[in-house]
Amino acid sequence: MIDDFFSAFPRPMAVEHPQALLEVRVRAGKRIALRYPQGETMLHEALAQEEITRLVSRLLEHSLYAWEDELREGFFTLEDGCRVGVCGRYAVAEGKIENLVYIGSLCLRVAREVRGCAEPIRALLGRGQGGVLVLSPPGMGKTTLLRDAARLMSEAGLNVAIADERSEIAACRRGVPGFDLGERTDVMDGCSKGEAIARLLRSMAPEALVTDEVGGNGDARALLDAARCGVKLVASAHAAGLDDAKHRPALADMLHGGAFRHAVVLGGRAGEIREILPL
Repeated sequence: MIDDFFSAFPRPMAVEHPQALLEVRVRAGKRIALRYPQGETMLHEALAQEEITRLVSRLLEHSLYAWEDELREGFFTLEDGCRVGVCGRYAVAEGKIENLVYIGSLCLRVAREVRGCAEPIRALLGRGQGGVLVLSPPGMGKTTLLRDAARLMSEAGLNVAIADERSEIAACRRGVPGFDLGERTDVMDGCSKGEAIARLLRSMAPEALVTDEVGGNGDARALLDAARCGVKLVASAHAAGLDDAKHRPALADMLHGGAFRHAVVLGGRAGEIREILPL
């Protein structure tokens, strides 16, 4: 998985313990930064801006044009579910971003399947147990936990739907998930969460719905609609904890509206459940 990313580099890179990586940051003319669970390591190598552009072209199978929409949003997702954030010079017309002109830096967030990581919250995932909101700062394993939660609910007999806006949870390619999400799971990816949730409710009759990085007003409306339909929600949001989430208007609306019955807060180290709070 991560080996494929480094094999696309214009020249070989000596990377220790690639399978333990959490994040890779590439900045034009700067040393490449690797983040591991124990901290950050800097490589001696650096890439020029032109090399970063060639790297992205190789990762996208030499078809930057076909990925314009994703690049305009500031990221693209690799086949294995790894999301690559992009930053650089954008062309803007009438206040709207038209396309990415120059790429100056990349941030790869490594996606992994960790079977069993949701076992500590299995009891919360059962039928009739209410919704679960997973909270943490970025990079603490929220998406990995959601992935395994979907599998556990599916194996427990629930029809699960995933609204996968950034293609990170399921790592779909041509509509087929790349990760094991269970036999009773359907995925809609590549469109906004609000649109995906509405379509899933209409077409797939889910008993549980999973999505990540909620926080906008549109997300709140869609999830509250799903909760009113009796659908069990399992979602994640960026927040340091429950108090932080309550001070964010859209999250507060979801919490006060009864979309969730428990909050699961990650912290300490990646994937560690710090606390489980009833709502």
